[in-house]
Amino acid sequence: MKLIDITRPIFTGMTVWPGDEDVIIERTSLISEGSAANISRLHAGVHAGTHIDAPLHFLDNGDSVDKIDINLFAGRVKIIDTQESKSIRYEHVKSVNKEEAGAVFFKTSSSMRTLEEPFDTAFAGLEYEAAAHLVDKGIKVIGTDALSIERYGNKGNEVHKLLLGNGVLIIEGLLLKDISPGIYNYICLPMLIMGSDGAPARVVLSK
Repeated sequence: MKLIDITRPIFTGMTVWPGDEDVIIERTSLISEGSAANISRLHAGVHAGTHIDAPLHFLDNGDSVDKIDINLFAGRVKIIDTQESKSIRYEHVKSVNKEEAGAVFFKTSSSMRTLEEPFDTAFAGLEYEAAAHLVDKGIKVIGTDALSIERYGNKGNEVHKLLLGNGVLIIEGLLLKDISPGIYNYICLPMLIMGSDGAPARVVLSK
């Protein structure tokens, strides 16, 4: 089985959500300076790069990362190409069928951008009508290549609250640049951070 990595690497100075702390990776111990081993320190928010949102992220009494059903972390996924659209609309998801795949990942124009560029506030977000349709169809995992499933500046966070309130796992910051639309197997393994509202994740596909 050949695995396809759709995870964005974490590196110092990478693009993060406006207001989040900068990512810093620094070597704190060096063999070249007489230490027994090379040791590094990572300073980063839990929503940096490719990551998951736990219900606790927008629901004060929601489950934290360590409480999420582990069965959501693997399964079949349908990748939908919405690169030509400024938002992810009902028309993009109306034919989604849970029997075909229990997860949906959206390939938007964000996959053409790197995390070395300035934050793009015009990324394509999932519209509420489309999100409600996916919930109604029983989809339990929704992923996007943008750093948020919801459009920038939506102060009510209605899409996040709808999805997380219905037990939907949200995966953000995927890298789908070289991935064709279709059905794949996926594995998403977030760090098991007790009590956290999110966690960096390694996400892979296979046919």
